[in-house]
Amino acid sequence: MSSCLQLVQIVMPFVAKSLGGSDTEVGLCFMGQMGVYVIFCIMAYFIVEKFKPRRVLWVSAAGQAVIVCGILGVIWLGKDTPLAVTPVMQLVFLMSMIGIVTAFYWPVLMGWISTGHEGAELTKRLGFYNVTWGSANMLLPIVGGYLMEINYILPVTAAVIVTILCIMAVSTTTCISEIPIKKSEDLPVFINDINQNEKSQFLWISRVAMFANFICAGIFRSQLGIYYKFELGFTESVYGWAISLMCLFNVVVFYMMGRSYWWHYKKGMFVASQFLIVICMMTIIFSHNIVVQLLAAGMTGITYGITYSSHQYYGVSGGKNRAGRMAIHEIILGTGFAAGSLLGGMISDSFGRHFPYWFGCGIMAAFGIFQVILWFSIGILQKQKRLS
Repeated sequence: MSSCLQLVQIVMPFVAKSLGGSDTEVGLCFMGQMGVYVIFCIMAYFIVEKFKPRRVLWVSAAGQAVIVCGILGVIWLGKDTPLAVTPVMQLVFLMSMIGIVTAFYWPVLMGWISTGHEGAELTKRLGFYNVTWGSANMLLPIVGGYLMEINYILPVTAAVIVTILCIMAVSTTTCISEIPIKKSEDLPVFINDINQNEKSQFLWISRVAMFANFICAGIFRSQLGIYYKFELGFTESVYGWAISLMCLFNVVVFYMMGRSYWWHYKKGMFVASQFLIVICMMTIIFSHNIVVQLLAAGMTGITYGITYSSHQYYGVSGGKNRAGRMAIHEIILGTGFAAGSLLGGMISDSFGRHFPYWFGCGIMAAFGIFQVILWFSIGILQKQKRLS
């Protein structure tokens, strides 16, 4: 499933531009996907527990196969479409449909994987899960980058093939349907050597940090390819390498954080990751060197890995209804990604292709200040609550 999404996302900016779309419409494709994803994650929170996980996963994968075939058809017909709606808006619609089916896939899968596990074992399972999908993210952008230099149809054709493999994998799985998504009421709660006050503080600042980081992720995924090709003169495959390096650093962080738990409840992780992404964005603004650009883009994967893994752990540790909690996790990152995609495109069209990254720096600074205020506010409220 992750391979399919990467192949579709890597080609989307270039396909939309080739069909006459603006930078804003490129952002709208990604915003449509993630915005609808967020809405349906909320729906999934309430209804997925009523169905068997295997059935939900199979229907989601099959639905995605049909939708990707639709994207293939839009690219094939190009501007000769028989429909009154422009090809770019057809892509926006189809990307939104992908958002629906993935909303019923990822939270269900994450809930199933994490149910019944706490502490170090929970960290290991989530780490292995993240390395699995992160590995697909690491490889497929390179493949997609070279395929689309030949023809934009090829990456989407490959996406159809890997989605069929996904359907086959779910169809041949026998044990997943026997394990409930949401049956955590009788599990022992993992107790850390940390008070409830700080648990609440870490949960909320991790939510803010992840939201801010994924606004920047939305800017990168929707606008960086356009910036590379039309501003710096790089090829599509360079963008593929940039995204793959980003995912490589992502996977390394997932692996390291999944194999250890020294990072639990450490504020320095958030501070360092947010400083790093600002440095990366400033580098992208001022450097025209391809190696430096690739390194800066790649290192943003470190920041996403830290905030993603941190909130993923703090969000479910010691809690019930794992699928629901994972839905909240996906809602936060999806909202950030959707906002960054749309705003990045609008800012690029209005002010120039450098300005989305200035906007990202401002977002990180503003949300950094908000995290400090939030940390002390929660501490004060919790103290007053205990006194009362």
